[in-house]
Amino acid sequence: MPLDPNHVDLLLQYVLLVAGEEDKHIDRELGPIHLIKYVYLADLAYARSNAGKTFTGIDWQFQSFGPWSQAVHERIEPALLAINSDKKTVPSNHEDKDDGIRWSLRDERLLQEREWKLPTDITMHLKRYVHRFGKDTPSLLDHVYSTKPMLSAAPNEHLDFSLAVEAASSAESEPRPLRRDNLSEKKKKKLNERMRALTEQHKTRKPKELRLVHPVQHPRYDEIYQAGIAWLDDLAGQPLTPGKKAAEFSDEVWKSATRKGGDVS
Repeated sequence: MPLDPNHVDLLLQYVLLVAGEEDKHIDRELGPIHLIKYVYLADLAYARSNAGKTFTGIDWQFQSFGPWSQAVHERIEPALLAINSDKKTVPSNHEDKDDGIRWSLRDERLLQEREWKLPTDITMHLKRYVHRFGKDTPSLLDHVYSTKPMLSAAPNEHLDFSLAVEAASSAESEPRPLRRDNLSEKKKKKLNERMRALTEQHKTRKPKELRLVHPVQHPRYDEIYQAGIAWLDDLAGQPLTPGKKAAEFSDEVWKSATRKGGDVS
């Protein structure tokens, strides 16, 4: 599917207008990195319900700051100026870095207009993401890095959105069984008996037995305490010598099963 610049512009405008609903003006300001990541999340949400097909047709790649598209980056300014968004330059504190850009716009009528033009597969998720992460870069990056296409790719590789469909369908078609369902009938019966006994025991307990235990107000920092701390420190091994350290990882880590597992979307 070829890239659709109209869809890209529509998403960029919608994201900024959703951020414009925030109470504080500073929370309505988004930079290029935020806008690009939200467009990615929109494509991901759309792909889950549309057989891996994205809304924009963007050829997303894994780069330093997560999913990246130069095409989206180039559309930010024309798309947002087209709706008269406010553009602010933020001076950089580092000589080797360019000044930052922040965009903002509050327009309820325009927000509703743009929302009507987008599929509900996108709006129902994207609005929640924007209000949840806003311009909180670390939290937003942490979220996009944990998505299925990102966890299955190495730097500079293209992202496969069909993986999001597999993750969504498997989660729906194969509900996680309860641990109790794996027990034999004999063990289930024994478990039920123990639960009933605990319930009866709880009913017969006197009120004073339900009181919380008061914490120790004056802990003892004697020789026994010091010996225990020394023993725990010894279990940790020799301390690292002060100074800068460098860690090296094999490129195979990007395709490891550990990286692909866990709570991903």
